Amino acid sequence: EEEELSIQGEGLEERTEAFFASIVQGDWDAAKEKIHPSASAVQNVAGEETNARQLLDSMRLLVESLDGLAYENVRRVVGPDAVAEQHDVCMKRKDGTEVRLDVCIILRFDGDGRIVRIDEYFDSAAASRLQ
Repeated sequence: EEEELSIQGEGLEERTEAFFASIVQGDWDAAKEKIHPSASAVQNVAGEETNARQLLDSMRLLVESLDGLAYENVRRVVGPDAVAEQHDVCMKRKDGTEVRLDVCIILRFDGDGRIVRIDEYFDSAAASRLQ
């Protein structure tokens, strides 16, 4: 039981923080390790369920096309097996255009502390400025 408690509360907050930090640092292998291989993901703009690691791969292509990425104004609620987070994704395109997305993401974790589900919501009109 002690081990189970170690992934709850503060443990999940630390895991969430480490997940987003690895994305900002471009450590894609570390980010992928935090996601269960069969984890699912849904973004409101696509509406279709996909593999969460595949979603991370497509995010990598986007991030590597940018000059900068940061998460700001982070608001987080931690539950026993999930974290709900709102944050501003601040991106700088190679042409200098800055794009800011207000995102809500829900991460669900398994008993080992790996992400098993990602639900992500953001404004598609704001995201179109990345094109």
